[in-house]
Amino acid sequence: MKIEHPKNSVIQYAKDHPAPEDSSDVNEPGLSFQEMKSILECSPAGIGIIKNRVLDWTNTMFHSMLGYEPNFLKGKNTRILYADQQDYERVGRNLYANIDKYGNGLVETKLVRKDGSLFDCRIRASKLNTEDPLKGIIMVITDISELKLLQFQLQQAQKMEAIGVLAGGISHDFNNILMGIQGHLSLMQIDVSATEKVTVHAKHIGRLVKTAAELTSRLLGFARGGKYQISSVNVNELIPMALNIFRPTRKDILVHETYEENLFPIDADNSQLEQVFLNLLINASQAMPESGDLFVTSQNIFIEQDHSYPFEVQPGRYIKVTIKDTGIGMDMETQKKIFDPFFSTKEVGHKKGRGLGLSTVFGIVKNHGGFILVDSEKGKGASFNICLPASNNIQVKEIKDPPPLFEHMQKGSETVLLVDDEEDIVNVGINFLEKLGYRPLIARDGLEAVEIFRRYKEDISLVVLDLILPKMSGKEAFLEIKAIREDAKILISTGYAIDDKIEGFLNQGCHGFIQKPFSLNEFARTLRHILDKAV
Repeated sequence: MKIEHPKNSVIQYAKDHPAPEDSSDVNEPGLSFQEMKSILECSPAGIGIIKNRVLDWTNTMFHSMLGYEPNFLKGKNTRILYADQQDYERVGRNLYANIDKYGNGLVETKLVRKDGSLFDCRIRASKLNTEDPLKGIIMVITDISELKLLQFQLQQAQKMEAIGVLAGGISHDFNNILMGIQGHLSLMQIDVSATEKVTVHAKHIGRLVKTAAELTSRLLGFARGGKYQISSVNVNELIPMALNIFRPTRKDILVHETYEENLFPIDADNSQLEQVFLNLLINASQAMPESGDLFVTSQNIFIEQDHSYPFEVQPGRYIKVTIKDTGIGMDMETQKKIFDPFFSTKEVGHKKGRGLGLSTVFGIVKNHGGFILVDSEKGKGASFNICLPASNNIQVKEIKDPPPLFEHMQKGSETVLLVDDEEDIVNVGINFLEKLGYRPLIARDGLEAVEIFRRYKEDISLVVLDLILPKMSGKEAFLEIKAIREDAKILISTGYAIDDKIEGFLNQGCHGFIQKPFSLNEFARTLRHILDKAV
């Protein structure tokens, strides 16, 4: 399809808005209106002139990137560019506030094309009318979809780099946990007739299993994709988790911890922030090749309206986390580049990194509405200060009750179909169900699960379903069972963390999720919660 250029649109706009009389150099360096028109029309960025939130003139690229025919957008309210009213108001509020204050504004958002698809873009705007920006601003739109994709790929590559650095420490932790479990099992066999000693050993094994489960949970979160899952976070609990993974990798580094007692909660993604702290700890350790000291502190701060930061910061309550090392330090020129992707102070081909860690840190902190300050001198170590806005939500401290004794656990008498291909899991599951009073049916693959459910569909009250199964996947078995009986109650049980796939099951009629490993009490409570709930 041939795209026609709007005729004389720039010339007409210039005629309608003549230059002030004192602009004696308006013709320098001698560009004609036609040349100016050609420059604007041929710009690789979308350019538009807006008056009172209405599109007055737009160049060809503006229409092209949004999928509209030339001149179609003229006279349209800028609301047409946004997917929803909330984003329209947010971008307008930020842009016009900065234009009014500084004469120009910059914001990143998603715009909607004519066909309904969204794309990431960066909008820059400046005022044409010095008295009232609403009466005339020029807006430049740049498509940054490829840049966003590159940032995501860099983040994933950095995660692999970090996991590689941490692999030794992680295996060390798991071996210690397994050694503890093996040791207590050996002692239980010796003390099998001494009930009190067996109970003590069992408690120790339970604690070790819980520690291993917490470690795998953090690793699953660390390896998860770039999707943010925001919740209220106490950073004083998150930093020690990162330190627990980091410490085994460098036992020659002495870590000093100082945390503010009543630290403000923040709204953040747990795994993303843990990645920030791990990256900074790894970065600090690489600056101390022999040994050294690492100082980790947290504190509450309040940023005033008339702050002295050399960039725009919203005033209010923040938390500040400082990670300071006694390493080789950086000069000013290096500090200017450390957050650039692929920048590294290491030699080309150095095995310790490709310079992705700090760029990822910068991106995550920025996406959380925070900022980073770096203080360093050559030979005097470095301090990284991460400032994150405090949550407006009131944090409620969760009080955990001790697990009930077996005789007080929730029990039942229904028939439960347990689907799992791991023999150890099946054996434990049968014992759990029988101890709690249920009648277990067992399937070791997806196909067998569907056949058993079809045969006993009126008797089975609940299906406990693993997702990774032979012959027929858990997803296929789930759909087949739902096709046989739409109101079938299904509990997903897997070693994977909740992700988009599992959320999809929860939205398709699944009644719950329990992550392995789980205790008898957790299993009992989950079963009764689902079975007692009306369909």
